Amino acid sequence: VPYKLNGYWYITRFEVGKEYPVYTRKKGSLESEEEILFDANQLAAGHDYFDLRGISVSPDNKLAAFGTDTVSRRLYDIRIRNLETGEDFEDVLPHTTGGGVWATDNRTFFYTRKDPETLRADAIFKHRLGTPASEDELVYLEEDETFNTYVYKSKSRKYIIIGSFSTLTSEYRILPADEPEGEFRIFTPRQRGVEYSIYHYADRFFILTNRDGATNFKVMQTTEDQTGSEYWKPFIPHRDAVLVEDLDIFREYYVVTERDNGLSKMRIVRWDGGAD
Repeated sequence: VPYKLNGYWYITRFEVGKEYPVYTRKKGSLESEEEILFDANQLAAGHDYFDLRGISVSPDNKLAAFGTDTVSRRLYDIRIRNLETGEDFEDVLPHTTGGGVWATDNRTFFYTRKDPETLRADAIFKHRLGTPASEDELVYLEEDETFNTYVYKSKSRKYIIIGSFSTLTSEYRILPADEPEGEFRIFTPRQRGVEYSIYHYADRFFILTNRDGATNFKVMQTTEDQTGSEYWKPFIPHRDAVLVEDLDIFREYYVVTERDNGLSKMRIVRWDGGAD
């Protein structure tokens, strides 16, 4: 299904008789002329195995980072394509998970690198367009071997977020997307057995967590500048009979996915106080 992002409709389609997808986009409307971003069939030519993943378009819509694996070890080399000319830059970022995020400057790219032996995603690097990967800056190293790490951008596009997780514990670090030379700050320190996810909206963060014995999870909220758990305030309380599975935030409303009596349901709530 086509989806709209930053002024473009993005489409993934297959052609009869071909093995791999074609990634395209159309500006403004689905009736606009199609622009082919990546034809994976061409990229796969000459390889016994091929996988393309993690396409990340820059905020100005002119560049796209993408990861390719031709060995099948889930070690991806990230390259950067000029979407105006169709040519790839010389930048090659090796041993990655395949994905990453752009800072607002359209030149700084954050990505996750894997240990080539264990394949654990353990390091976040910062790459500057046009420089060799050997000069990339390590911005975070996950030293606990029971954890993996990853990097993404908040749905609001305001923050770049580094996540660390193990089976029962999670932790996040945040950096304004328009300050790529800044330092990531920890959202709240990890605590064994405490899971949490963060969602940014307007001037607040919302936190889905099992903190304080909330085995069915609850939602808390806090300001952007006071993110430690001691500042969290209740938003959706813990309920013994209802499991809160997910939270998704939109401009005019938020959606809570819950499981009640074994059945999943979605509750849509307007920010302006209108009826759920």
